Amino acid sequence: MLTFTTLKPILEKGILFACLLPCMFLNLAFSEPAAAANAFDPQRTYAVIAGVLQWPAKNDVPGFDTQNRKDQELYDTLAQRGVPREQMILLLDSDATLEGTRKALNSVLERTTPDSTFIFYYAGHGGSDVFINYDTQNGLLHHSEITKAVKRYFKGQNVLLLADCCQSGGIGVAAKELAGAGFKAASLASADVLTVSTGNWTFTQAILDALNGSVLCDFNNDGVITLRETIADVASEMNYRERQACGYVLAGLPDFWQLARTKGVPMTAGPAPGRFKFREYVRTPHENGPRHGHIVGLLGGQYLELIDSQEMPNGKEPGVGRIVGWINGQYLVEFYGYSEKKLLPFEPAQLSAIEFKTYEPGAIVVVSWRKEPVAAKVVRRQHGLHQISYLGWPDYWDDWVLGDRILGSPAQHPVRQDIVLVERQGRWSPAEIIKTDPQQHRFFIHYIGEEAAEDQWVPETRLKRVNSAP
Repeated sequence: MLTFTTLKPILEKGILFACLLPCMFLNLAFSEPAAAANAFDPQRTYAVIAGVLQWPAKNDVPGFDTQNRKDQELYDTLAQRGVPREQMILLLDSDATLEGTRKALNSVLERTTPDSTFIFYYAGHGGSDVFINYDTQNGLLHHSEITKAVKRYFKGQNVLLLADCCQSGGIGVAAKELAGAGFKAASLASADVLTVSTGNWTFTQAILDALNGSVLCDFNNDGVITLRETIADVASEMNYRERQACGYVLAGLPDFWQLARTKGVPMTAGPAPGRFKFREYVRTPHENGPRHGHIVGLLGGQYLELIDSQEMPNGKEPGVGRIVGWINGQYLVEFYGYSEKKLLPFEPAQLSAIEFKTYEPGAIVVVSWRKEPVAAKVVRRQHGLHQISYLGWPDYWDDWVLGDRILGSPAQHPVRQDIVLVERQGRWSPAEIIKTDPQQHRFFIHYIGEEAAEDQWVPETRLKRVNSAP
């Protein structure tokens, strides 16, 4: 196995490979390197970084593994870049209470100066307009509280909002609101407002790569990593590695705003051994490994549908990796698990291209939903992904999917006609009927894709049929 340690001599030799790869997601038209005034200035940057991976057992919120946590690494990276630690507050787990986050926001923002930049970052569980603080019994941190604090106390101009959680694209509303108040704002999130997020650190790692000057983020090879290029890299990472749409809003903060200058060179020795290019994603024999559970959404302060993503590679399917170089006739492919990177060498013949099937808006298609064929309508298409609406289902189940989850037309792939919707904590959840009790007008149901322990009897009043025929 090839490791970073064995690759170090290659990096030190300074072997350079220049490859201009257009971003297939954002149709980028890259600007010339920006002036210093439009660049990340560590000395004038202030930040609040909040990460909640563990909650009290009484709150009944599922946690995440704390190994190699990237929220801490983001704080350390900003400090290494030159942001004074006294201008930042890091809130991890029990420190990220509702009141603690409010105080941190006010404290940091009150210390800002003219022409400064404010960064807010959150990782954990979230919904379309909230972040899940440690003490959920005291209420939830709404995005509006962040905008309120910025409007009241921030003396600078630039605001960058970052979020790594389900439906985190909703933070874009806050960015637009701040732009309306005269600030130069932008938001970048791991998921679109409609999208649940996997339990991996892929999004935050992409942010760290940009701040650390990774050549993978410099799409036009000019030695500068801009905000737009960071968005492009996040979009591709989330698309290929996590099969989900990211969310972003540019609301006054220019896309040519510089985050870093590149460091190092690509790990290449000689010509490419095959047809694949630097930065390209490929399918490999290597599996991506297990995925973690996540909360689908929030309703009335209640947590809904803790599930494991069933659409990800599970060891029986090919994995997805990114080409970061080559040596001795082999490609170097980077994989990213929960919080760790791994490099593996592959012969060109072992790799295959990733091709996306695309469908036009308005098309009726069959989508693999938790491995079940369900009829859906394509609402719109963006960056290789499709926003779809499942026929007969409430719109809060709308989703972004890649073409590999679209099986084809209903004529080609029959859909399941026996799915019903069951009212569950104020929300309709897909299920199948296992048996009936006509005398008591009740049904024993199984929630699709969930453990049998969740099976239950429900009265007829909590169930409705779905007309999924296209």
